[in-house]
Amino acid sequence: MYVKEVIKNRGLLIKDLADKLNINRISLTSMINGNPTISTLEKIAAAIGVEVSELFDRPSTGTIACPNCGTEIKLTAEKV
Repeated sequence: MYVKEVIKNRGLLIKDLADKLNINRISLTSMINGNPTISTLEKIAAAIGVEVSELFDRPSTGTIACPNCGTEIKLTAEKV
């Protein structure tokens, strides 16, 4: 995940974001370092003014590895 970098790029500290979300810094850090839910990611994204998709690292090769089994997954983009 790219959450910490996005927070930093927005000129915020983890503590600042935790304050915006009305939670303590340790809880926020645990959420970010763990496996946050979509709901949590939506709250974080809204608090820092970005889309949820910006919280994820974008692969440079067009593939990502499954975090569970390591299988390479090819990504393609389609204009809608």
